[in-house]
Amino acid sequence: MNDFEDNDIVCRHMQLTKADIVKVIRDKKLTTFEQVQDETDAATICGSCAADVEAILEEELKNREEG
Repeated sequence: MNDFEDNDIVCRHMQLTKADIVKVIRDKKLTTFEQVQDETDAATICGSCAADVEAILEEELKNREEG
């Protein structure tokens, strides 16, 4: 699990915070890493944040299932 706070930068190239990524996942009801990439461009330049973005997505999908 990631240790990012909402205002922490996850993708430094795109200047995306955890909150930015979570908002897109929730608003667009995204379910895959590729969808998150398409909507945000996160993890498309150097890829160093890919695991973090995937962890945020997994956390959101789990939260969605729970309620």
